Amino acid sequence: MGLVQDLQFACRLLVKDKWFTLVAVVALSLGIGVNATVFTFVNAVLIRGLPFAHPEQIMALSSRDVVRDRQMGVSYLDLKDWQASTQSFSALAAHSGRTMNVSDEGRAPERFSGALISGNGFALIGQAPARGRGFLPEDDRPGAPAVVLLGDGVWKNRYGSDPSVVGRTIRINDVPSVVIGVMPEGFKFPQNADMWQPLSVIRELEHQKRNSRGLDVFGRLREGVSQTQAQAEMIGIGQRLASDHPDTNKDVQPHVQTFNERVNGGTIRVVFLSLLGAVGFVLLIACANVANLLLSRSAQRSREMAVRVSIGATRWRIVRQLLMESLVLALISGVLGLGLAAVGIRLFDLATQDVGRPYWIEFTMDYRVFAYLAAVCLGTSVLFGLAPALHVSKSDVNEILKEGGRSGSAGMRVRRWTGALVIGELALTLALLAGAGFMMRNFLTMYRMDIGVETSNLLTMSLALPEQKYPAVEQRLAFYEQLQQRLDANPRVRAVTVASHSPMQGGFARRLAIDGKSLGDGEQPAT
Repeated sequence: MGLVQDLQFACRLLVKDKWFTLVAVVALSLGIGVNATVFTFVNAVLIRGLPFAHPEQIMALSSRDVVRDRQMGVSYLDLKDWQASTQSFSALAAHSGRTMNVSDEGRAPERFSGALISGNGFALIGQAPARGRGFLPEDDRPGAPAVVLLGDGVWKNRYGSDPSVVGRTIRINDVPSVVIGVMPEGFKFPQNADMWQPLSVIRELEHQKRNSRGLDVFGRLREGVSQTQAQAEMIGIGQRLASDHPDTNKDVQPHVQTFNERVNGGTIRVVFLSLLGAVGFVLLIACANVANLLLSRSAQRSREMAVRVSIGATRWRIVRQLLMESLVLALISGVLGLGLAAVGIRLFDLATQDVGRPYWIEFTMDYRVFAYLAAVCLGTSVLFGLAPALHVSKSDVNEILKEGGRSGSAGMRVRRWTGALVIGELALTLALLAGAGFMMRNFLTMYRMDIGVETSNLLTMSLALPEQKYPAVEQRLAFYEQLQQRLDANPRVRAVTVASHSPMQGGFARRLAIDGKSLGDGEQPAT
């Protein structure tokens, strides 16, 4: 009953002192809102699991050059040896990105982002098609008839949700391919694929060199096997391969990490956690501001509280009343902050839909966000309510009644608390500003950096030639030379060039061979 009375009294006081309540709620709701927003991002990117059965068992495997300390893909021959040797994984599979040019009668050709995946890949993650069937082991064998799985978006937008498309033959990169199924809505594994074909469509895959490391490998741990145990076993397998194939596998070790860490680890993790720390500072500053307001308010009410103590109220009852006021303020601010967070999350979601984020990342609130929000509300109520509560608990009732106000030692105590809070605010603000300034300086440095490329009036175009039509290197070179000549002849074009990768888009490092000269590792030019 006492808590209900405290709640009613706290609500009456906050309604009576409208301006104080308004200022405090605005400051806290902004702090809580940005914290809830950023935590939603952290939850979606770093905490929430993959949309598969037992996602904690899904691991990403890569090759690691221990000398140069860099991660690489996996070769097909290494993958086969891993599959034959591992006891830690119930299954291993691989995928590789590929552009897919689709053409069929009655429709204009279209280009889609596709993925090549092992025949057991979808079974490994436990994902079945919504229509038709998935890949069978015989679909992934060299020389098998070409088949394709369509994404839900391709099925709806290109084929109008026609169920009869399953079983139809379409042309993928000029190769007739049978549509065997349609994947569920929203499914885009491994990240943003629209269509899938078996890994075996790669020409002469089984004859590729062991150091041709272009595959991304993933696997499912057996029940009861930890990531550490799997890593130890894979290192042993890597050492055996290094002994058997020293020319290609020397100083190369398998590396095991969670699938989510592979996609969202590294810089992304640092950025989001740093952002969460920064908005935490903002909330602490808001709490210090509200604590100062509450201190001033409690000092003004010091005589009222002294009278209540003198007529029988315990100090704990007074402190409890102040903490209840703080809790009500925090709850009101939490509700408003939740609304602000919902708006911010929606805007960020719309702004990042076309930036290529992994398909399973959805910026939505779940039980973790609400639990975090509840903890923040409770924590803030204690943080900004603690100073006035401690002030009241240590006040001399007789002295306050004699002085009749906030002068004397009680006033000095308030000023000490206020000074300490102001110093804390300044320290937090300076730390926040220093971090923001450092980030801004780095951003401006990158923005002003001379990349050696004049980007004004520069256009780029990506083109993927179908291997079936242009199987030989000479044929592809002849096509690009003819294309370049035709574009050069256009009077509106000043210059044309052809490259495997556009500037600043990254690429693959290649080793150069100079006729008649052998170069050591330290003499290799940067390429």
